[in-house]
Amino acid sequence: MRNGEAIPSKSPIQSRENTERSDFAVVEFWCRGWRPRQPVRRVDRFWFIQIYQHFLKGAAMPDIQKSMKLSLAFGLSGAVILPVLYEVYANISAAAGLVLIAVWAVCAGAKFSALKFKEAFMGMVCTLAYAGILGVICYIVIHPKVSDMLNRRSVYFQLSLKQQAYFVLYAVLISLCMFLVWGGIFGVKKAIERFRLNREKTGEYIDKAFDDDEDML
Repeated sequence: MRNGEAIPSKSPIQSRENTERSDFAVVEFWCRGWRPRQPVRRVDRFWFIQIYQHFLKGAAMPDIQKSMKLSLAFGLSGAVILPVLYEVYANISAAAGLVLIAVWAVCAGAKFSALKFKEAFMGMVCTLAYAGILGVICYIVIHPKVSDMLNRRSVYFQLSLKQQAYFVLYAVLISLCMFLVWGGIFGVKKAIERFRLNREKTGEYIDKAFDDDEDML
């Protein structure tokens, strides 16, 4: 009752229509892209966890997928190549073994230079991790077979612990040249792009200056 007047009650049909209209409005907002605001989880603040989650879900992230594929390709190949090149370093030619490691690092850096900064850096770190960890396992498998084969045919030259440590140090330093190659190619691309943009701007300024002179005449 309002001001002594009775408020007419809504019929069941009217209340049902109002309910249906409100439900339709909620569905319409939902279809337009509205979503209730969700609290930000602490885990989602880290970019590498988000990338890993998107990669597992199969999201359309071409740079991340290329980075992961390249890291697997160069990491697994490096895990097999490095123990073989150790045998080349010990029994054939030290220079040849180190040069071949440099070729592997240069090829990897050149391939990763086509990606963006974050994806390329993460891919190269994963490449070195794969090559280092799996390389130890491959060395345990490859070394006895190579030494037995060489001992049957000639003589196997076993390196001392100091020489082995030097090889590991050389291999790590040469592998880190991957980042130098990537940074050099990335910097050259940026410089070329900047030069092209400056040339286009200069051409626009010259054209604009000629247009202004023609208007004054």
